[in-house]
Amino acid sequence: MNNRQHFAGTSNKGFSLLELLLVLVIVMLLFGAAVFEYSSMGRGVSLSEGANRMESLFRFARSEAERSGKRVRIRFGPIESESGNLSAQTDSTNTVEIASTAEYYPVVEWEPNPVEMPGQFKSLANSASFTEGINELVKIESIQLSGLDAQMARINTETDSSGETPTDNSPDQLEYTLPILHFFPDGSCNSARIQLADINPENLNKSIVELMGYTGTVKHQLIEILPEQTAGPDTNEVLEAEASLGQAEPAP
Repeated sequence: MNNRQHFAGTSNKGFSLLELLLVLVIVMLLFGAAVFEYSSMGRGVSLSEGANRMESLFRFARSEAERSGKRVRIRFGPIESESGNLSAQTDSTNTVEIASTAEYYPVVEWEPNPVEMPGQFKSLANSASFTEGINELVKIESIQLSGLDAQMARINTETDSSGETPTDNSPDQLEYTLPILHFFPDGSCNSARIQLADINPENLNKSIVELMGYTGTVKHQLIEILPEQTAGPDTNEVLEAEASLGQAEPAP
């Protein structure tokens, strides 16, 4: 008599070749999707990190101006403008944009003696940790002044072109094709919007960093761009196509 135990549901039947192929195809599809998602995320890391560093730089400049009681400015150089001239574009929204295809590096400076040497700025030594690596992550495509700052920039540009005596800090501005951003001891700053692009050309997205002049606050927003949207000749179209982040308040 056979006393071997038999368990219900057990079978000696193995997997068929079709089942093995089906499992293999599913695994390959999942692996491919994971690789694509990781690659997409990797392309966006530089832009996100660059925008975060730019935000940190602006917050640092604001805090240094408040702490020291002196003006702090951020200029962008070196400048390699193809046209060689300062060109400003104005519109009905009181916005001034100055841009070119050169690469820019932020430099933080402060005004150590505004009474005896007004307008004389020197490099801020402890700013290096905030400026390092920004140009390795993103490219600064444009900077737009807004509100009262845009009106003043337009007036200064018209005054310079007419041959009359320039006003406050306009000689400094003529050396650069991007506006110089000033931060004041009361916590305010120039109102501006900075458009950043990923250093990786495969990432078409942009990031907009906005400075609110009256309060000195800063924020940024990612602008997703599809390949068919890159036909525009000017990156300013990105800003016009997207909803405004909020009208920047003028600095007092």
